[in-house]
Amino acid sequence: ITFDGRLIFSTPFNRVVALDAETGKELWVFDPKIDRSRRYANKYVSRGVAYWRDAAASGPCAARVFVGTLDARLIALDATTGNPCGDLLEGITPLVDAWEYNVTSPPTVVGERVIVGAAIADLIRRIQPPGAVRAFDARSGKLLWRFNTIPQEGEFGVDTWHGDSWRSTGG
Repeated sequence: ITFDGRLIFSTPFNRVVALDAETGKELWVFDPKIDRSRRYANKYVSRGVAYWRDAAASGPCAARVFVGTLDARLIALDATTGNPCGDLLEGITPLVDAWEYNVTSPPTVVGERVIVGAAIADLIRRIQPPGAVRAFDARSGKLLWRFNTIPQEGEFGVDTWHGDSWRSTGG
């Protein structure tokens, strides 16, 4: 992505790099230090980052870059310095091992919400982490909502699944 004269991108190891868009000079690099000894379900994939600016704030983290990581984190970075503003891992259950749940696509920013999808390791176990879509508050990181692609007990649409078949899969 580009903004304010910066080109910001992510690498397959989820490092985030900011360059001066005109000169190519490196401005900052953030390394989330994912465990490279692990074999992630979706290999080493990071398709980008997202940008959000808080119009009502100034100073650190008023402008943020969001990156989803292979080890199931959503990290907010100060867009100017690359320093972390926080990381978000809420609303993912059951999660036996974080390598089974990956964020490979850039988060989407809509208004003041950061929306994150998921890629999961299918067919590893009968009960898998859900392929839920989650929305977080861009300022606080609080989980605002979660959409289960397979409805859970008490949710709209669960009655359309034969018997209890909705219980037999996560993704």
